[in-house]
Formats: sequence, structure tokens, C-alpha cells
Amino acid sequence: MHTSRLLVVALLFAIATPFAAHAQSNKLYGGHFGLKLGANLNRITISGTTQNIPKQRLDLVLGGMYRYRINKFVAQPELLLSLKGANFQTEVAGGNRATTKISYPYLSVPLLVGYIPTEGLTIQAGPELSYAITGGQSGGPGATTDVGAVLGIHYDFLDMLDKFSLNLRYIYGFNNVSTEAGASYYNRVFQVAIVYNLFPKKKK
Repeated sequence: MHTSRLLVVALLFAIATPFAAHAQSNKLYGGHFGLKLGANLNRITISGTTQNIPKQRLDLVLGGMYRYRINKFVAQPELLLSLKGANFQTEVAGGNRATTKISYPYLSVPLLVGYIPTEGLTIQAGPELSYAITGGQSGGPGATTDVGAVLGIHYDFLDMLDKFSLNLRYIYGFNNVSTEAGASYYNRVFQVAIVYNLFPKKKK
């Protein structure tokens, strides 16, 4: 069994290696737009007293970005529709648990800066400003805004896949979004997204 797994990993590595030779986005200066589609692995961290037991929840993220490079440094503002929340379990009669699914839509604006240690890989960090579309409404979060800190990487696929990139990041929310008086809820998000890069056409 272990040998089979190692063979699969080795095969995937062998297939992926040819795509890591020459980046489309390796120009030292210039910018381009991109479209993003991916998933949020959401969780709520709770401080205080509540009957809710938070569990992870998978949700959607999509939107656009603009990426501008100056030598080894990058600025990357984005505009995203990002679903955040969690699944909550509550103990009920008979020792069973009832599950409540919570998903809040946010308009999020990450303002990231990055450093390119090696061609094709960017380390990114910065703030994320989020507005809860249903904030303050019945069934919505208890706060209309959420400010978070972002840390992650941006990887450019290469050769035949050079119009695509991969974003991996962790978002740490600072604002209390709870609707409960006795407990504070904070968004925690692990985000994975594929970027389709809209590179400008080369001048003839």
C-alpha cells in the first residue's frame, strides 16, 4: 500500500515538473488582471460561553484581482465575493447533536504585497477588509465589517498552463461577528483558489 502511494506521488511529481520551467509572468515590470475561483475552508473561533460547537465548513470564493510587479516585489489588490461561516453542533435531548449550517456572504478586499524569492513563487501578506452583505439582518452576522490579516503564497503554473496560478492563504479575522451576547465569534479561513491571468496581448 505504501509503495503504491509513493509511486502515485512520484508519478504526479514527474507530470508536474515540466510545468515548472519558465513562467509567463516573469516580466520584471508590469501588471495584469486576473479572475479567481476557489474554496474557503471556514471555521469560527469562539471566546466566551455558548452551546454551539463550531465545525469546519467548505464554501465558495470568487472575484478578480490586479497584480503589478516591480522587480521582485508585487502589489495585488483584489475584489472578492467570499462566503464565510461554520457548521455549529448543539447537544439536544438523548445525547444527540443538531447541526446548524451558517454561511455569510462578504465583499472582501485583500490589499496584498508580495516578495518573489524564486521565479514563479510569491510570498504574500496584507490586510483584508470585508463587508458583510447580510450584516445586522436576521440570519446575518452580528457585525457588518470584518478586518483580517492575510498570509499566503501565489504560485504561477508554467509552460502549457502559464495562464493559470494557484493562491493558498490563511485569513485571520479580528472582528467579533457573533450575534450572541455571551460569546465572541471570529472568522478563520484557509483559502485555495485558481487564478486565470488576463495577460495583455504582446505588441506586434
